[in-house]
Amino acid sequence: MRIFTTLIAALALSSATAAYAQTQNPLPKASDVLVRYGDDVEGWTIYTNQTRGDCLIVRQDGPSSVQMGVTANQEVGYLGVFTKVDIGLKNGTKSDIFVSIDGHLYKGVATSTSGELKGGYSGGYILTDDPKFKRDVAKKYKMTVFPETKGAFVVDLKGTFKAMAVGRKCLKH
Repeated sequence: MRIFTTLIAALALSSATAAYAQTQNPLPKASDVLVRYGDDVEGWTIYTNQTRGDCLIVRQDGPSSVQMGVTANQEVGYLGVFTKVDIGLKNGTKSDIFVSIDGHLYKGVATSTSGELKGGYSGGYILTDDPKFKRDVAKKYKMTVFPETKGAFVVDLKGTFKAMAVGRKCLKH
């Protein structure tokens, strides 16, 4: 039963946002003006993107970085995972990405980015409107990322619940 539930969650994550994923990149562009919004929250920095008029939260964890925000219409959330470790991603390719949060496996289509990111990062993002995925990201403490490449890495999710709350407050301003 658990495997069936996991597969349903994985399909919901990837199918609910497929149309949006084909047309938009939710990540801030290098030319966007990002300004800190308030104080850091348990290791997360909240930014307002003055160019697009939205907000995002970012956490650096060793060689890895996580970024969360919403799409331009604020109907779909995104989770960007990036690392300085060579995980074999080629820029602009789409591939399946799996993340495991507290034993729940989620699958999405990651659009990889490399070479154009600051600091030597490469990675990708997942688009989702799945409330269970959002809840797991907010309430759990560790996420393992398996981007169907030669490397897997663990992301610390400590403080996400509070940081997401400040991010929502930022969006209302």
